[in-house]
Amino acid sequence: MKVFKTILQIRSKSALKIECLLSDEREEIQLIYFPEERSIACTEDTHLSQMICKLQFQFEKVIRTAIKGKLNIGEPINCVFIDGFNFLSRLEFNQYIRVDRRNEKLNITTNKTEIKDIHKIYADGSHSIELNQSGYGGFVESPTGIQEVYYQTIKEGSSNLMELMAVIEGLQRLKYQDKIQVNTDSRFVIRGLVQWVHFWKHNNWQTAYGHEVKFVQCWKQIDQLCHDKLIELKWIKGNSDNHKQAFCHQLARNSANGKNSN
Repeated sequence: MKVFKTILQIRSKSALKIECLLSDEREEIQLIYFPEERSIACTEDTHLSQMICKLQFQFEKVIRTAIKGKLNIGEPINCVFIDGFNFLSRLEFNQYIRVDRRNEKLNITTNKTEIKDIHKIYADGSHSIELNQSGYGGFVESPTGIQEVYYQTIKEGSSNLMELMAVIEGLQRLKYQDKIQVNTDSRFVIRGLVQWVHFWKHNNWQTAYGHEVKFVQCWKQIDQLCHDKLIELKWIKGNSDNHKQAFCHQLARNSANGKNSN
């Protein structure tokens, strides 16, 4: 996969078209994006314009995110495009997602069945508005069924942060394993590990809003913990009949409410 680092500047925008200036270390191009038609028109045929047309899906995501973040006209932002990156469809997120980062490579695939004989993490996070504190809980499980439970209570925080920290602790406990399955009900965590983190780290840990990634230190930590490993991710619907995830859910709630004794 080849990474392209660019600077994007929106020059004008309307419901019908968005005029942009895009540059890299070698060249600068003008382009127009038509939201309704979902098409791109470039004023010149260059290496950069060809790259953007090829990676139009990624460009659209950047444009939509930048506008959602209320990027000012003329304000430049750094953005990254990755040639060959496999974006998953909505339905694929319901399957087992494998992010293989072994041997300095990145290969993202899906499968309807899980990897056998693999160490597993079950994790969940929770936040109590009334107590203004959060908690997470989970456990790691060996291929033979041996489980190791963990939990933590933290002042303030948020549900998303706890979901992230719950997975981080599980990965820390399995740091010597090169194949790990992560089970979570957090799409935030899964999308981060499957998609966002690979762009953030090449963009100085900034989003397409031009802002620093939220919970950046945790994302840096989890990115390092996944380095040179095969991580299989499985999204489990909240409040489903999965008794292992239900256990983690209750553990996290008790931690957020200060009911777990350390």
